[in-house]
Amino acid sequence: MVNTELTIGFSTHRIEVLPLAERFIENSEIIVLEEPPNEKLREVFEGKISEEEYVANVDFWFPEFIKQTLKLLKKFYRQGKKIFQIEPYLEGVKFLQEKAEGINSLKTIDEALLERIAESEKKAIGKLLEFYEVSLSRNFEKIIESVKAFSKADAARFRLRDRLRAEAILNILSEGKRIYIEAGTIHLYLKKILQVRTKNLGKVSHVFLLQDILKPLTGKPFLFPPGELLTLRYIFKLKENSKLENLLAARSLIYIKIIPKEELIPTEENRFPHLNEELKAIKLTEHLGFEDCKRLYFTLFWIKDYKEARKIVENYLKGL
Repeated sequence: MVNTELTIGFSTHRIEVLPLAERFIENSEIIVLEEPPNEKLREVFEGKISEEEYVANVDFWFPEFIKQTLKLLKKFYRQGKKIFQIEPYLEGVKFLQEKAEGINSLKTIDEALLERIAESEKKAIGKLLEFYEVSLSRNFEKIIESVKAFSKADAARFRLRDRLRAEAILNILSEGKRIYIEAGTIHLYLKKILQVRTKNLGKVSHVFLLQDILKPLTGKPFLFPPGELLTLRYIFKLKENSKLENLLAARSLIYIKIIPKEELIPTEENRFPHLNEELKAIKLTEHLGFEDCKRLYFTLFWIKDYKEARKIVENYLKGL
């Protein structure tokens, strides 16, 4: 019997969470990153290439987060901790993209698995494209249906992604007793699978890295925007509730207009810039009903500056 302790750290890929993750990483023998394997990672750890060179070779959404993460992990690598990049679904997506571009990969991936990943991506991307097309119409109810259709396809994608990742994590249980697993907050299904699959092998626990900051502010250890709440309902196949699902879909359309897209760097005055922005946006959308979102959607559609969009929502709520 393997006596293993798996700790899943649920968080966003933001610089502000790294100090909170460090103490859990420090107490682990193995660190599992939420990303597909990259042979250059070891070169960074061994000092053969810089963090900047590593980031320059891959299209990362949050490059500063990756750089700071690498610096943190390099310290633990030198202490002898084992670090794995485990994300089979994204590895498969990368393989398919390279294949489409005519790049011959040295890796071999099971063809049946590739078909499952390709079909999952096709459905999700197809529903997303349908949403983009419908979003230009003046039919808000039809737009909401397209949001929900994409969310359902995305949920199916997350379920497959979490199943594949859980299976891959099971393969490294013999490498050590204390394992820290990096996971985005929407990957709650990953914990459920690991708990079932490791029932007689060890203990699976989790922590929301921002919980000590969030609890005094919200009374909850986690933070989910309306779009994620909708997707989580579909991931866990909760009983259908059209009114609630329509409201979450409508709020998600407003939320994405009033949240910054760029990477924010923590300062002494603002240690949690992303969290603070997300809290503001979520609190605003929680005051909006379906009809409110319908009115605001068409007003905000062409506005690109989130601050301008947020001001419009704030003024709208003041007028209610």
